Amino acid sequence: MRGIKIAVLTLMALIGAGLAPAFAQGASEAATGRAVEWQTGDDVFAAAEELTFDRKVKGALTAAGQIVILTRDAEVGGDTWIAGRRVAVEGELDGDLSIRAQEALINGEVKGNVTFYGLDLSLGPDAEIAGNVTYYSPSAAQIDKGAKVAGEINGEDFVPGRGVDEAEPRPRGSTREAWRQEHMHERWDDRSGLAAPGYHMTAPGAVFFGALAIAFALLAPAATMRMREGLAGEWAIAFGLGLAWLVGLPVMIFAVAITIVGLPIAFLLLLLWPLGMLFGLVATLVAFGDYISSRIGEFGQGTLGRIVGIVLATAIVWIGISIPILGALIWLAAVAGGIGLLYIGFRSEPV
Repeated sequence: MRGIKIAVLTLMALIGAGLAPAFAQGASEAATGRAVEWQTGDDVFAAAEELTFDRKVKGALTAAGQIVILTRDAEVGGDTWIAGRRVAVEGELDGDLSIRAQEALINGEVKGNVTFYGLDLSLGPDAEIAGNVTYYSPSAAQIDKGAKVAGEINGEDFVPGRGVDEAEPRPRGSTREAWRQEHMHERWDDRSGLAAPGYHMTAPGAVFFGALAIAFALLAPAATMRMREGLAGEWAIAFGLGLAWLVGLPVMIFAVAITIVGLPIAFLLLLLWPLGMLFGLVATLVAFGDYISSRIGEFGQGTLGRIVGIVLATAIVWIGISIPILGALIWLAAVAGGIGLLYIGFRSEPV
């Protein structure tokens, strides 16, 4: 259980470090409306069903609610992160602005970049954005003629309509689909090499994961041996544990995030999900590599043999996840199985 204990203690320490200053300082000047707000240093966290923010913040601002409004009196010295159903920003923001919402209106000054994830984004006539605007939405952003954007606007892609005199452009492709393909690499791309649907590993990426696996195997030989034994005898259990973790953690995040008090915990839990996938893949390479080294006779003995085994395992997994369609299943098996193998490797010391 050592691995689980370490993870829990680390999470508790992070939560304590983040919330202790807030309780020590007490509630700062609250945003208008019935809001829960705390402050850590110069950074402010605020949440409410209907949140109206109309004051100056020296650091960053994180805000969440059904409706979130930053009035013209709002000034934020750092980055701004907002999650809500409807969002309106009219203040002055010195850093980057990131919004997750169904609908958002930006009608103020943003000195950094703007990123939007949602359904509808609008830039009003008083919008002044010094950086780029990047939005991921099924519809094109509505941009007023008076809005000023110094950087690039990246989002819905358009081509002219069929008619010569046709004034309305028609969409060439879905931004949501384009973003999914770009970031999840769900295609066979001759320019970037082999790619598996849902995951992509370049040659440098394979070298990186292989190097992590070698370092793990050399630093934790006892755990590596138990993970190898788990791969041989308890792989189904390991896969089940890992799959439960991959599915259960997002459910836990959602359950925690629906309460205002649980929002900071949800943010921290979000960090564990990608870390689990990374270390799960590394753990599979470690266990599979050690299994290979144990099967290649005398040459597989010692440090050199263990390294050779991991190199071979990395190459096999890299080729496997590069197979279209089947590659996604191989990647899922490697990640989920690796998470379970981590538990098996650190659950207890041998008696």
